[in-house]
Amino acid sequence: MRQMETIGLIAAMPQERDALLRCVGEWKKIAPGPFQGHCFKLLGQTCVLVTSGIGIRRAREATRYLVEMTIPQVLVSFGIAGAVETDLEVGDVVAAESVCLLEQGVPGPLLPLATWPDAAQEAIVQALTERYAHLYAGTAVTTQGSQFVEYRPGEITHPVLEMETAGIAQVAMEKGIPLLSLRAISDGPCAPLPFNLGEMMDEDANLHVGKMLKFVACHPRIILQSRQLIRNTSIATDNAAIALVAALSQPAIEQL
Repeated sequence: MRQMETIGLIAAMPQERDALLRCVGEWKKIAPGPFQGHCFKLLGQTCVLVTSGIGIRRAREATRYLVEMTIPQVLVSFGIAGAVETDLEVGDVVAAESVCLLEQGVPGPLLPLATWPDAAQEAIVQALTERYAHLYAGTAVTTQGSQFVEYRPGEITHPVLEMETAGIAQVAMEKGIPLLSLRAISDGPCAPLPFNLGEMMDEDANLHVGKMLKFVACHPRIILQSRQLIRNTSIATDNAAIALVAALSQPAIEQL
């Protein structure tokens, strides 16, 4: 066992970051390069959070700045994700045991991730029970916008679509730092997005506002669907933050 000095956390969106900061209470701002960062304490451990922005490139770049600034003993990719199958509901949390990159709808080779200690998983389960949600072991499928996944059931367990973990994993491998993942479900077959995310973004994961507004104008019912999406996203960001704080508050995290 080794004494952990710093835990590095990477979230893509301000909503994910803000949900976590509400849970931890006291924090201070820092500046990992051009990215927004926050520092706080959990169980005596220093946690450094960076908000990367959406997409694999930004996540990779933000992680590099984070690693150079803090030299963390473990990294955590956290936030929200979309379910691929109907086995996951909004608010459920997936601790990914592996990650793969989705290219043209086909998942690439699986890269193993670090596994949350038993005590951390038990703490997550207890925290989620109070919110009528569940914890699953699964697979992070990093996409650049595509929501279509072509694979045979059983090849990948509880897959979730997100846009950052593969980029974070690249830096973690280069530096020899364990990478954990924790994602809460905001959408999926049971609560689909009211639009095709890939069609609304460019290759660098930038949202085309003009395309979005045009789509809304042509499909006015999307306004009602978007309200539900906002509600589901709020549930997911809160559950991801609550689960993360529960996990990181366990001494067993030092065993990684």
